[in-house]
Amino acid sequence: MSTIATSPTAAASALSALAGTTPTTQVGSNANNTQMNEFLTLLTAQLKNQDPTNPTDPTQFVAQLAQFSTVEQLTQSNTTLDTMSQSLSSMALGQYAGMINQTVTSNATAVTVPSSGSISAPISFTASSTSLSNMQVQVTDASGAVVNTIPVSGASGSFTFNAVDSKGNALPAGQYDLSLVGNAVGGQSQSAGSLAMNSQVTGVVQQTGGTWGLQLKNGLTVGATTLTSMN
Repeated sequence: MSTIATSPTAAASALSALAGTTPTTQVGSNANNTQMNEFLTLLTAQLKNQDPTNPTDPTQFVAQLAQFSTVEQLTQSNTTLDTMSQSLSSMALGQYAGMINQTVTSNATAVTVPSSGSISAPISFTASSTSLSNMQVQVTDASGAVVNTIPVSGASGSFTFNAVDSKGNALPAGQYDLSLVGNAVGGQSQSAGSLAMNSQVTGVVQQTGGTWGLQLKNGLTVGATTLTSMN
């Protein structure tokens, strides 16, 4: 196969003519794709400004196009997953909305206190061991600080959570963790059992992170996934 030699002057003229060509309008699935247009603009600039006597290896352009195509496919996949997530979220909302006016039992280890309104939520506890002393429910805020302790006694029973701190002041709105703890024989504090709450569902709300919460008649909100039964 014979090779046609091209002088630097002729190559420069050809590239100059190419640079002055009217851009071709895109058609198909990539029409009006901003990212694709930016990539093609960059590719054209590389072609326009390369040294005619030492042109860039064409395989580099192919590699760049392949990399861009991979990134574009990943972006499209993320968009598709977001769409699917929104669809599933809408389905979950319909499912949880059907629980309104139903009485449910939930794990009471994490509750959300509203910005207004008084709280009076009966919560039951079940101790895992009767040998523990100084049994109490610790109320912990989002930073991990214990804001209140509620003493309890016995192998099981209940207490009222009023959403107040150790000084009796109303807790700020937000999520709080509740945990039943006690002291072992050596004096060290450890988990002492489980907590549960029974109340009527009055509403459904989407929480931070996209999870669904159930607003309860007692004024608290619990995660929908914490339910253990529904009456």
